[in-house]
Amino acid sequence: VGAGRYPLWGMTYFRWWLADRISSISPVYLLSGSTLLNLYLKALGAKIGHDVSISSVHIRMPSLLTIEDGVSLGSQVNLENAKVEHGHLVLGSIHLKRDSYVGSYAVLEENTVLEETAHVNALTAIEYDTTVPAGEIWDGTPAKKIGHVDQLEQLATRPKLSLMRKVSEYVYYGVSALIIACIFFIPIFPSFLLVDWLDVNVFNIDPNNHIQTALYYFLLAIPASAMMMIITALISSALRKIVLPRLEVGTYAIHGATYYRKWFAAQILETSLQTLHGLFATIYAPTWFRMLGAKVGKNTEISTATGVIPEMLTLGEESFIADAVMLGDEEIKGGWMSLKSTKIGHRSFVGNSAYIADGTVLPDNILIGVQSKTPDNREMYSGQTWFGSPALLLPAREAAEKYPDHLTFKPSLKRRFMRAFIEGLRIVLPAALAIGVGYMIVLEVIDVINNYTIPMGLLALTLAGLLYGVGCFIIVALLKWILIGRYQPRSAPMWTMFVWLSEGITSLYESVAIPNFLNYLRGTPMLPFFLRILGVRIGKDVYMDTADITEFDCVDIGDRAEFNSFSGPQTHLFEDRIMKIGQVNVGSDVVVNARSIILYNANVSHHAVLGPLTLVMKGENIPAKSAWIGSPAVPWKHK
Repeated sequence: VGAGRYPLWGMTYFRWWLADRISSISPVYLLSGSTLLNLYLKALGAKIGHDVSISSVHIRMPSLLTIEDGVSLGSQVNLENAKVEHGHLVLGSIHLKRDSYVGSYAVLEENTVLEETAHVNALTAIEYDTTVPAGEIWDGTPAKKIGHVDQLEQLATRPKLSLMRKVSEYVYYGVSALIIACIFFIPIFPSFLLVDWLDVNVFNIDPNNHIQTALYYFLLAIPASAMMMIITALISSALRKIVLPRLEVGTYAIHGATYYRKWFAAQILETSLQTLHGLFATIYAPTWFRMLGAKVGKNTEISTATGVIPEMLTLGEESFIADAVMLGDEEIKGGWMSLKSTKIGHRSFVGNSAYIADGTVLPDNILIGVQSKTPDNREMYSGQTWFGSPALLLPAREAAEKYPDHLTFKPSLKRRFMRAFIEGLRIVLPAALAIGVGYMIVLEVIDVINNYTIPMGLLALTLAGLLYGVGCFIIVALLKWILIGRYQPRSAPMWTMFVWLSEGITSLYESVAIPNFLNYLRGTPMLPFFLRILGVRIGKDVYMDTADITEFDCVDIGDRAEFNSFSGPQTHLFEDRIMKIGQVNVGSDVVVNARSIILYNANVSHHAVLGPLTLVMKGENIPAKSAWIGSPAVPWKHK
């Protein structure tokens, strides 16, 4: 399929959607940061040159991607050369020329070109049909030239990558990825052995009652999944200390021993999080980070931080790291990896999807806003609020509602115990569901094969997988309506039952319903139907390439609206440990491009367009038939 515009829901769209969904299943995280990732992208159709460094990337149309020699891409870069807009699938090329650089969390749209040695900084959006001239540095959203590469500190000459070393790296990364995958498969076996032992020695159940059997195996899997979590945490923390006993600030060649060991340690962490993802945003997260080697103060809250180098991270007491924060990842450029320590001060708050560069020293009691990045360390002082990309100093912080300390920063022992219990269940239950159902499916499929044929067994396995996905969604939907009911705009301090239950539902939704079911419906007419069951008000013919919604009843989407990947309404924020929930209204025929966020109490009127990496602030009203881009959003005048 070539570049161009194709009707939504047409045959070309279906072929692109199917290829995109299939490629999303593969465990590409095992290859991130290695030369094997380049081979994988070539296999998907991308043109990749010599000595290209890619930490991790999300590509929508690999066959229209060209990356020349010596290019460096940071972590979680979005190459969005496919999007849906005004009822059409828009496909375009992306061309990164020799020695160009793209920072972490950046977004590049279709028909963009980075000329030789051009630099796109972290958390920067390059809109469609844009060329970044040779040697220029662009920053922010909307992106602007801020300098020239001659002004950068010059790194040493790029290390040579010989054919022998290249082949050796393929072998090293391939063998390492297999070893890591096998190591983290090991904890599953004791879990199944425990289920089997309890089944034989403690309990007795009628195998002909399938509903009773399913509940039975689920209950048996709860202690088994808890054991699996503990074993996985111990293995990963121990392996990291063995592989990487010391990691010091400095600059290292990406084709050298320190980078290889650092990569292996990073893959251990990334792979363990496939099992331990539920630890984030819980009372157990600080302990987990300490086990990995981070310095974490008392009463710190850590949500889904990414790009973390634990040995280089210090989090102050009572600090708060919100969802999807890129926290101190290494910078890789020109064949070299730079490692710097990152420090977050006491009672400082880092908002959702923010970017904290390595080497950042955040003072005490400072706030970094949603989808924002920090300025130079010398510009920051205690008590400030910084917002946007590039960061702007806000003159005042929104006054927080007053709640007693025992509901925010200093909870009682009883509240700590209750939260620990609820979040313990939230961590264990998804794995227990997978183990329990997996155990039952294996027994049932073996029975089908024994009584019939192997093809019948495969058919039974396929049907069981489909029913498992639907079942996961039904369980989350029932729990949402039973435990929460209908979400309403409100505020609630963090150490209260409502917040624990709400966060629990969100965690189960993200760890059970999305990966097992809803992810496969992204970009189809079926996804809106299932989101309506959860309480979202969605009009007709809406295109959703995202299921990233939390307080479902607080979202209202009009007819024919289009949400592209990693975009969506954000109906709550934690500020000063208070959960604030509000309504998000999106009108008809609105286009929301990749990685754009609409905060609560905001309204986006009919026929509006939001560009990539755009942030609509709280309480903001986007006028009808207008286009906006930026963090914060400003009128979009495409060049």
